[in-house]
Amino acid sequence: MAPQALHPVTTVLEQCHVSPSPAPAAGQPRALPLTFFDLAFWGLPPVQRLFFYANADLLEVSDFTLVELPKLKESLAAALHHFYPLAGKLTCQLAEVGVVPEPEVVFAHGDSVPLTVAVSGDDLEYLAGDHARNTTRLHPLLPALRRHRGGGSRSQEQDVLAVQVTVFPRAGICIGTTLHHAVADGSSYAHFLSTWAAIHRLGKKAPPAPLPLYDRAVVRDDAGLRDAFLRDHVALAAAGDDDGGLDGWDLSRRCLPGDVVVATFRFTDKQLRALGRHVESETSAPCSPYALACGAAWAGIVHARARHGDARARHGLAESGRDGDGGIEVGVALPRAEMEAFRAFYLDLFDRL
Repeated sequence: MAPQALHPVTTVLEQCHVSPSPAPAAGQPRALPLTFFDLAFWGLPPVQRLFFYANADLLEVSDFTLVELPKLKESLAAALHHFYPLAGKLTCQLAEVGVVPEPEVVFAHGDSVPLTVAVSGDDLEYLAGDHARNTTRLHPLLPALRRHRGGGSRSQEQDVLAVQVTVFPRAGICIGTTLHHAVADGSSYAHFLSTWAAIHRLGKKAPPAPLPLYDRAVVRDDAGLRDAFLRDHVALAAAGDDDGGLDGWDLSRRCLPGDVVVATFRFTDKQLRALGRHVESETSAPCSPYALACGAAWAGIVHARARHGDARARHGLAESGRDGDGGIEVGVALPRAEMEAFRAFYLDLFDRL
């Protein structure tokens, strides 16, 4: 297909589909009903991640598409063999008034993950940094989840996963993924990505990865939580009180206001230990490092919102787990003025400890 302009500095080179290879065994389940654990994430925004890989030796786009891109497709197909539901579709029928739906992930022969290949003239080093970056610069790097059978926010079927590979000539690449949050939690998502990375790097020499478990019978629901969650979702949808649902924070479909920026803040192991001692001296309640980091971040958001906030403005918080030195990274999305107040709170917090 001819190149398409996706953004003033981003152009789509190719759009294709990658199916699990080899296909899943005949005995594998083809329909996976959502459990109450999954339904808790039904109305949340999709999980969207950007992975930047700097490589100054990547000279030409043609070199990448001829050599590296086929390897990425092959390793993705091999990883999807183990995680084949990600190539399926999520049935979404919440629009039927008075009917409790039975949402499930369904995989059929020939199902695939849409893959977009693009080239960007933007600055990879700037986009991959921890400093405050405008979200509109990140928007073109994320793929959208396709909807089927009529479109709309409550269409009957929807893709589960979409992948985009963006080449930055003479700089590196970015792999962007968009995943429906009801289909996989953070641990499952990381499991898939680490499997894909291992296969891409080591090929057939990759050690056997722990396989995902698809047996829904292991999830007991004696209290009827699944039906209760489904009724709540139907009621919210009927009342139009879902705050935009999937689209609300989907950066691949909707840009946030132009002044919204995203930044990464690092809570080092030393800082977390100091913060833990301070909290215990005030409350006598020990807290985990995750609770300390997220609690401090939320306190910073409240502080920033009190100083500069608009009650109607959106904000976001996501922790990305421990870094290599035992600390924790937290990503924050706020309007620029609030981000400055958050940064001042963050710096002052540890100056006082």
